[in-house]
Amino acid sequence: MIRMTIFGVLLSMLIYSFMDGKVPEPIPEQFKVKVMDLCIKTYVLTLDVLVRLGLTTPFSNFDRKLCDRFILLISTGFPWVRGYDSQLQITDTNMKGIHVRMYQPVTSLQHKQRPVLVYFHGGGWSLLSVDSYDPLMRRIAKDSGVMIISVNYRLSPQFPFPVPLQDCMDVVEYVIQNSVNLNIDPQKIAIGGDNAGGNMAAAISLRLKKKIAIQLLIAPLLQMANWNTTSFIENSSYLSQSANSKICLYLLLNYLNIDHKYVQEVLNNNHTSKAFKRFHFTEILDQNLWLPKRYIRDEHLRENIHLQTEFGNEELFSLMESRITDPMISPLLADDDMLEDLPMTYIVTSGYDIVRDDGIMFSERLKQVGQPVILKHYEEAFHTSLFFPHGPLKLEVGVRIVQDIVKILRKYLL
Repeated sequence: MIRMTIFGVLLSMLIYSFMDGKVPEPIPEQFKVKVMDLCIKTYVLTLDVLVRLGLTTPFSNFDRKLCDRFILLISTGFPWVRGYDSQLQITDTNMKGIHVRMYQPVTSLQHKQRPVLVYFHGGGWSLLSVDSYDPLMRRIAKDSGVMIISVNYRLSPQFPFPVPLQDCMDVVEYVIQNSVNLNIDPQKIAIGGDNAGGNMAAAISLRLKKKIAIQLLIAPLLQMANWNTTSFIENSSYLSQSANSKICLYLLLNYLNIDHKYVQEVLNNNHTSKAFKRFHFTEILDQNLWLPKRYIRDEHLRENIHLQTEFGNEELFSLMESRITDPMISPLLADDDMLEDLPMTYIVTSGYDIVRDDGIMFSERLKQVGQPVILKHYEEAFHTSLFFPHGPLKLEVGVRIVQDIVKILRKYLL
């Protein structure tokens, strides 16, 4: 009895300490968000134990399958992909050798001119798959009536840039070239994604331009040069071991094929040179120019956006320069000419997201060159809110994000 009591006390203390993650008060449904934070921290701790025991390695097939099951569990309550759906014809196939999962609403199977959304999942180019995104893709396909092709691109670090991007590009080009055989209207091909997927959607649009009807960029990471943005400063202390975890920098380095030993240098903005900062921080990345003050919560920060430029690791920058300045990796760094003739752009940003500013600044730049853009900002949302429109941790803001995506698809594609 005494042992059970001690065990219960220790377990309660562990759960309490893990649920002590900092959740912003304006975020509603505090308990659910704290449970989400607890679950992610528990998963990370479990994976760390498995790695230390030599039972797996980071970014191994086992690690990724475990991550998929975990995401499915917290987002739906079930750790596996659901099977048959009476409203959808779901098919796994390959396009140009890339595994994709197609979600075709049964009501449109006989139609010859169907709209389609080609979707690239998030996960920092290193984790997640069409399996972890399966519930979300089913919901959007059913609610919108739009066919969805979810792309299972190859992941870093085994396949760094440009492989994941090229996989996504190959699928989009395949859809364009085979639209007749797929019963797809070539004028109604949309692309989209969240986080890393949003980054690649923006990059692909820079190449394909008006061949795309609309691009959806959801909580996108669009530049890799400045980690001293107002959104990072305001939000890095919130959900710091889950939705806003600095682990994202390790995933970023995976994609760039850069050694993890440089993660602190990147975090400190020491991965760019003084000359780079003096130009880009006062032009394309100038938050005084491209970030409307209304999106900054902190009053002092709102009036004192000051980007430090007098430092930098020249050697590291020489290693990274060709990558972080490439618009195919950092679409926000594209010049004005590249931003012309883009498709209609729909951007989703969240108030408590460390990459919030990327999407907002990209929206402002698109407006400045006269491109059609809709920015949908959810002040009470965080980076992974998109995952919770259903399931045991269902969030009202997650429901609204998905509902608004559905509305946009129906408006511009149907």
